[in-house]
Amino acid sequence: MASPTQFGVASTEVRRNRHPKQRNSEDEAMRLMLSLYRIAVDADGRPKQHKLFGSNTVRLLQASSAEKHFLRNSSDLQYTYTVKYELENLSLDKLVRASFMHLRSPVSSHLPFICEARVTSLQDLPAGERVIMGPRSLWTESDVTSHVSESKDGHVSLFAHYRCIKQELHARSITHRKRFPPQHHLRAPVLLLFLEENKQPVEWGKHFTPLSRPRIRRSKEAGSIVSDIPNYKQGQNSVTKNQCKLHSYRVTFKDLGWDHWIIAPHKYNPHYCMGDCPRILHYGYNSPNHAIMQTLISELGEADIPLPSCVPYKYKPVSVLMMEKNGNIVYKEYEDMIADSCTCR
Repeated sequence: MASPTQFGVASTEVRRNRHPKQRNSEDEAMRLMLSLYRIAVDADGRPKQHKLFGSNTVRLLQASSAEKHFLRNSSDLQYTYTVKYELENLSLDKLVRASFMHLRSPVSSHLPFICEARVTSLQDLPAGERVIMGPRSLWTESDVTSHVSESKDGHVSLFAHYRCIKQELHARSITHRKRFPPQHHLRAPVLLLFLEENKQPVEWGKHFTPLSRPRIRRSKEAGSIVSDIPNYKQGQNSVTKNQCKLHSYRVTFKDLGWDHWIIAPHKYNPHYCMGDCPRILHYGYNSPNHAIMQTLISELGEADIPLPSCVPYKYKPVSVLMMEKNGNIVYKEYEDMIADSCTCR
């Protein structure tokens, strides 16, 4: 399973329009999720690997409340964050992993500051291991799966202790707290939940109904009626220029009016199937026996039976990065979003 610590530092331009104060507080979280997304998908939004992160969904939760306190009488910079995350309406029984993400402003990544972090909680669980955020790191993670999975009242409260020093050639050169301007401190941490959610959540279903995958049997497999119909393959085939095949069609989510909640990809090519089905449905069409019989019955003209239709047969997934109404950012893989081949049925 890929880990968020393997994302690497990415420079990302956020295209969403927000109030400046809100945008400043969300830039690091957005940059993190965009880096995750770009690692997982290609330019068309198709996953490079099925469930690269070990689940089909990654949810970023902003803290519902956060308190920051400095520890006085210390030669280095030490402070704590007390953060609370709301977990209501989340299927924690489907939780694969929970990562507490320590975020740094891109400004401070160009300065030689090293921060140590350790996460604990109110629950009777052991403290997490100490993690180090190097001077060039924009984020690092602490595994808090046990803390999140053991939460009982719809939220989890976590405590992060930070100790930051300036990396110098001489050990005696220690930077005092007064020399750490606010932009060099770590931001309020966020929580990443790796979940195995349903393929069709309500949020997406309100806007789009994905194609369903037909459960059919290939004609070339054992049990196909093709080999048993006398002289079926010797008959004249009705092949036309407008033959059933896959067509390309690109659409932007801005054109659909969905760019206010879909962050990436910007464009989507679902493909579609169109054309006439031939009289002889050879195994390349993967048509079911029913389509073959429907064609023969239609040719008899004894009933008002239409010819089989040209429809998708196989599909590929698409990964979407989207913003929910509560401000959480979600990465999700959706199955059956791109038609990959066509059939007649």
